[in-house]
Amino acid sequence: MQFYYTLSSPYAKNVRTIIALLGISDQVQFIESHPFKDEEAFLTASPLGKVPCLVDNGETIVDSEVICDYLDANYTGGELFNPIYADWRLKSLLSVCSGLIDSLVSRRIEETRKNEDSFSKFWWERQNKAITRTLGYIESKLSLLPETLTILQICLMSALEYLDFRHRDIEWRKNYPELEKFYQIWSGVECFQTTLLKD
Repeated sequence: MQFYYTLSSPYAKNVRTIIALLGISDQVQFIESHPFKDEEAFLTASPLGKVPCLVDNGETIVDSEVICDYLDANYTGGELFNPIYADWRLKSLLSVCSGLIDSLVSRRIEETRKNEDSFSKFWWERQNKAITRTLGYIESKLSLLPETLTILQICLMSALEYLDFRHRDIEWRKNYPELEKFYQIWSGVECFQTTLLKD
């Protein structure tokens, strides 16, 4: 399998965490690919020019959740996803956690434009409000999470780590103490420790 990724992507972090959890790193060729470099092999594999992207037996699999689902189905029979798909509340919460990552990435993009004419105060404030609301919402739903590790915990851990990585001005640990407790419980697990976000 060829896996196209960047070390700074929270989406790729989800996939890297599952690869580490499954213990299949030796079966994966990791290919760091910056989306803006337009490398031919990467664009052939990922027509959207986005990471992450997995190629297995000549088949292209895109979107982090789809890749994670694919690996889970093939290596565990669905242990990470089936508990979520069996409960619409958890499935909805997974979408919210994924959406939080989307908002955090959008905020990061807007942040890089702060010294440019293209910076939008409207979108900056909108993303800030969405992030604040969503963190509060997720904190109120933590009691729903299964005790065993699933894709839901993996996705939420990626979002919280990305907050520390790119948005240190958001004091989520102080404002959302139950999320902080959740993070401390899971952060020591090896599959999270070995896949930390970095530039």
